[in-house]
Amino acid sequence: MAIAESFQLSDGYSVYAGVRARRDGVVEDAAFALAKIGGTDGTSAASKILEALLRRDVSLVMLDGCIVSFYNWVDGEALYAKFKKPVACYVFEEPEGRVEEAVRKLFTDWEVRIEAIKKLGPPTVYYTKSGYKIYIRAWGIDPVDAGRAAEYCTGFGKIPEPLRVAKIIAGAARQFLKTLGKFRFLW
Repeated sequence: MAIAESFQLSDGYSVYAGVRARRDGVVEDAAFALAKIGGTDGTSAASKILEALLRRDVSLVMLDGCIVSFYNWVDGEALYAKFKKPVACYVFEEPEGRVEEAVRKLFTDWEVRIEAIKKLGPPTVYYTKSGYKIYIRAWGIDPVDAGRAAEYCTGFGKIPEPLRVAKIIAGAARQFLKTLGKFRFLW
C-alpha cells in the first residue's frame, strides 16, 4: 500500500492519493484525501486513505515523504499505532535545506511543527543493489527491511511502483480538481 501527494502552493491544498497494490505492484484500489498546504493535517489525510483501503493482508504502508505540502507532515508512528501495520517513509533525493530555520520563519506555531518533525527521527540511508540511495524512516519494520521491500516492488529506477502510481494519480486528481474549479457555474 502506498500514499503520495501532489500540490502547487497556489492551490492552497494538497491531493493525497493512496493505492492498495500487490507485492508485484499491480494496483487493486485507490482512494483520495485533501490536506491544507502548510497545514497540520497530513497525518489525518493519510489516515483517511488507510481507513478506506486497508485490509488484513496489507503488509506495509509506504509513504512518499513525511514532511510534505509545504511543511505539513505525516506521522508514521501515529499511523503504525492506529492501524497496527508497519509504515515506511521514503525520500528519493538527498534532504536539503534547513527545515527548522524555514519553519521558524514561516509559521507562528513553529514550536509544534519542529517538535513533530523532530519526532519523525533521522532517516536511515539505504543503498539499492542498482546503486540508488533511498532515505528511509520506519515504524514497526527495520529500515533495511523497508528498503528491501521497496526494491522488491521497484520495476525500474528507484521509486517503488506503488508509490510511483500513487504520485501519478495524485497529480492527475489535482489537475482534475483545478479543472472543476473553472467550471463551478455548471453545478
